[in-house]
Amino acid sequence: MNRWEFGQIEVFRVVEQERPLLNPEVLYPTSTPGGWAAHEGWLKPEFLDPVSGDLVMSIHSFVIRTPRHTILVDACGGNDKARPGKPRYHMNRFPYLERLAAAGVTPDAVDYVVFTHLHVDHVGWSTTLSDGRWVPTFPRAKYLIPRIEWEFWREEYSRPGFTDDPYYEDSLLPVLDAGQVVFVETDHVIEEAVRLESLAGHTPGHVGIRITGGGREGIMCGDLMHHPIQCAEPEWNSCFCVDPARAAATRRTFLARYADTDTLVMTAHFRTPGVGRIAASGGAWRFVFDEGDGGNRRG
Repeated sequence: MNRWEFGQIEVFRVVEQERPLLNPEVLYPTSTPGGWAAHEGWLKPEFLDPVSGDLVMSIHSFVIRTPRHTILVDACGGNDKARPGKPRYHMNRFPYLERLAAAGVTPDAVDYVVFTHLHVDHVGWSTTLSDGRWVPTFPRAKYLIPRIEWEFWREEYSRPGFTDDPYYEDSLLPVLDAGQVVFVETDHVIEEAVRLESLAGHTPGHVGIRITGGGREGIMCGDLMHHPIQCAEPEWNSCFCVDPARAAATRRTFLARYADTDTLVMTAHFRTPGVGRIAASGGAWRFVFDEGDGGNRRG
């Protein structure tokens, strides 16, 4: 298990699933075959599976353990969830809680669950099935949701044209009904060394989580980027971006800000180890992976 230290703060990554997941031109509808061909040399086979032709991606959580709190960031897709419209999340049986336990985290030890945004693959483990009912997985936790994100999706879910699988009902309403949701602003401070900041565009309330300690800095960037290709091609938005123009602008600003710095960027869907640094590269950028023990791999 990869882990990183920021002074007294420990961060580690818990994987739900990692495999070839999405067709490149489906995920990035404005991309072109020529655009992908230009990067084929470094994409295959680590980042683009040559057999299926799909992008190798991860769905994982980060756990932040401070002297005061245990914080889970993003809750993956979940188990036992009916997702016929998205087979990669449909009725899964992943040993996610066992992996958490192996890292020394039991559900009742989690103080906060933080969502970078409210897409289906970030909220699933909010609840688990117990005696036919969806109950909060983390019974003591406060589930922090940016207010602007909640307001957007509450309206979106109610639209007649909304056709996504009903994750609102099985993954969000149960924690709301249990009184565990706390609505926050996009600059909310959990504690001095752990705070939210807006990275809007992918969704209106999309946030990053900044960590500082021991002279180091890291930022969890959620779905600002789904894959390292977006460092090289920052104008390529995913098909899931609510506001494509703003998403691309936020991504460019982020990449320029952190290029050639020591800030660790902790992504939500890059393959293992999922964490690294931004490096300038010929008018764009590339991602340099950090294994957590000092070893690097280029992407």
